Amino acid sequence: MCTRIQMIMNVLKRSIGVVALLAFGQVISYGQYSVRSYQDPIKAQAVMHDFNDPYAFVVEYEEAPHPSGDEAMEAFLRQRKLEAQRQTPLRPEVTYQPRNTVAPPEILASFSGNSIITGTPLDNHLAIGPQEQVVSTINTHMLVTNNTGFWLGSYKLDDFFDAVGGSVNRFFDPRVIYDTEQDRFIMVIMNGSECADSEIAFAFSQTNDPRGAWNLYAIDGCLNDDGTFADYPMIALTDTELFLTYNAVNADSSWQTGFFGTQIHQINKMDGYNGQTLNRKVWTDISFGGRLLRNICPVRNADETLPESVYFVSNRNFDITNDTVFLLHLTGHQDDPDATLDMSYRVMDHPYGVPPYAVQTKDSMDTNDARILDGFELNGMIQFVGNSMDFNSGRSAFYHGIVYTDEASLTGIGNVVAHPTDYLGYPGIAWAGSDPSQNDALIIVSHCSPVRHPGGSAIYYDGLGEYSDFVTAIEGTRSVNMLSGTIERWGDYAGIQRFYDQPGSIWAAFSYGRPGNVHETWIAKVARTEVMVATEDVSNNDVKMTAYPNPSDDYVQIEIENPEGKDLSVFLFDAQGKPIETLFDGPANYAGKTKMTFALHTLPAGQYQVQVLLDKQQVITRSIVKI
Repeated sequence: MCTRIQMIMNVLKRSIGVVALLAFGQVISYGQYSVRSYQDPIKAQAVMHDFNDPYAFVVEYEEAPHPSGDEAMEAFLRQRKLEAQRQTPLRPEVTYQPRNTVAPPEILASFSGNSIITGTPLDNHLAIGPQEQVVSTINTHMLVTNNTGFWLGSYKLDDFFDAVGGSVNRFFDPRVIYDTEQDRFIMVIMNGSECADSEIAFAFSQTNDPRGAWNLYAIDGCLNDDGTFADYPMIALTDTELFLTYNAVNADSSWQTGFFGTQIHQINKMDGYNGQTLNRKVWTDISFGGRLLRNICPVRNADETLPESVYFVSNRNFDITNDTVFLLHLTGHQDDPDATLDMSYRVMDHPYGVPPYAVQTKDSMDTNDARILDGFELNGMIQFVGNSMDFNSGRSAFYHGIVYTDEASLTGIGNVVAHPTDYLGYPGIAWAGSDPSQNDALIIVSHCSPVRHPGGSAIYYDGLGEYSDFVTAIEGTRSVNMLSGTIERWGDYAGIQRFYDQPGSIWAAFSYGRPGNVHETWIAKVARTEVMVATEDVSNNDVKMTAYPNPSDDYVQIEIENPEGKDLSVFLFDAQGKPIETLFDGPANYAGKTKMTFALHTLPAGQYQVQVLLDKQQVITRSIVKI
């Protein structure tokens, strides 16, 4: 597709003089790549609030492109999963003892998120600004809430990005990120699944208000008119640039020939914020040991200080078992003719491998392959996560890897982290330390089992080799059944971001099965136990509240811990934060646990918020759903 105004500035191919030991010491070779430069004019400017649509409704369920690329690749992946299950059969008797040495994380806030479900999978992503506004994206919708779940805006992304003028309206795989240094947001979304219509759309916010004005761009997703389309984006930031990676795949080819490599796009982010022509360098044909690298994952910054250069990690995601991880380091800006992409490898002390399908209460969930899904870097240590086979139980689990950027021995640490009884998939990871000497991490993950509906969990890593028990962020209430056949889409990734104003805590977007047998987003704030707080207005850390059953069609019971017997105030709001009723406002008769029940019969179906205050101080807000 050559219709866009783009200037190819230079083309070069380099061999990187790094001797490479591939899986289990079999191959010695070199890394290679090609580089081109482009310029992309701004397409439009749009105000997100102009697209506010709180009554957005489902037109039809539509399956987004599979991250493996095409039908032939999906068939190949099914074969790999079956082979993985043959080599590591399910062992139901295998379980794991509780991990009592490390305290599990605490759920600080929890509420229903994106409920405008137009397809599968959700492709949850999330970003948090300094005012703790939650920006949650799915296929193909964006929701903005405050930190208690009140809806501030609901937006159809296909309408918002229509201004870029693509030949089709087939958007999928949204990603959003908050720029800590520029106090802005960037969003990326794919469009089209054929070479003729493939493009990547960008939006750069003009302010720190995600509901305000954005600068819109679109770039060609089929650079060489080679029959490919752009799929599965991942993004990260440095102090001056945006980095985008995606896979170039061909829907008309076999799995052996249909993968054309992962591309790295290096973009001057200030051009985007200022509404100027984007200056962009593209790194393609990235190979190591004579094989193209797949699913190159950009490593995000751990804290609010953005780095000057960026690292990437990749692996052999289709292998039944493998112990090799590839480390890439891109130095130099997009306008630097001497910029380089250095490549090396790490041999992990424990292998990863293609996971089996995850069994839910009805049918199974697709766990895709063993690609690296997320990672962060701090002081030369990179922590990353991805799906994997649990070689002990035969269930799906997640792989947590640690590599060092200057490790002379070219080794790394890897752990397959499994649940005692559940299948796991699609982890995300964020730094949970409070100072640079701490290597703590919080990891989120999806769960399900033959007796447990799909939901979301979190786990804490103490930076010293120990993991906590899992804590449930959202319990599914129904199985997912959105497609014909027995395999349902799950993932394809998760949204997680460190809350920079409160070290040790993160915000995350989970998916869970709900009535109607569909996915829905659940948003939660999670923290390591040491920094446990209720909300920013309350100093009493012992206050806890639960609401059940939820969803409900008749009554909801609220349980609140009130150890000092403080005065109670209970308020009901609609989804937009408009007050509906003061349910209670008066003294507590007793200290301790208090149960309060109220009827929903007079309320129309929808989302509501219950807010409880002790002595006029906000304690916590819970989202409830009337069905």
